[in-house]
Amino acid sequence: MADGYAPALFLEVLAFWFVLRWLLVARLVLFFGRLLVLMMVVGVVGTLGEHRLVWTACFAGSALLAWILLRRWRGQPTRTPIQVRRPILLAWRGKTADEVATLCERRIGLKVDAAAPVTVQATPPAHCVLALAGDGVWVLEDESRLRRPGVGRIVACWDRSGLVVHVEHSRRGECFELSWPRRGALVRGVMPHGAPANQLAGQLVADELARS
Repeated sequence: MADGYAPALFLEVLAFWFVLRWLLVARLVLFFGRLLVLMMVVGVVGTLGEHRLVWTACFAGSALLAWILLRRWRGQPTRTPIQVRRPILLAWRGKTADEVATLCERRIGLKVDAAAPVTVQATPPAHCVLALAGDGVWVLEDESRLRRPGVGRIVACWDRSGLVVHVEHSRRGECFELSWPRRGALVRGVMPHGAPANQLAGQLVADELARS
């Protein structure tokens, strides 16, 4: 083993923690993370016996780096956005704007002009349904399960007047910003592509143009 290849051990550790671990569930990340540390420690013992000091130092440094990253990762909240988002996307896929609006009308008790499922930026991200009805922007709990869409309790109702909207198309969906300059409030999120998102975005922009 040429000593020049020894620093590549650090790249292996970094590749796992910043690339491969995002493809694994939490338990597998913990298992392979510990296994990676153990492998590096075994490498330290093996190369030390062969008096390959460069490799020993790199194995030891990689083991320490892997242990620090594993400890740091365990101190963070468990990642759930990807696991939660998939059934929600499947549940709302193919639903028309009228179907989504009808579900919201049953909860709100008012005629809904437009509604769409959204993911609001928060910690952790909040999956809900936004509905425009009357003078409010209604936030309803998303109770979707697999392929069955569902709307739950009313979480909040924001003032529809004075609302400033910005919608931008992206590969992830329709990214939106809702802001109330007079109150200093700002909400960011994304809507999955589809007819409900298009109608909600169009209605929000139309409301803002009507006030200008």
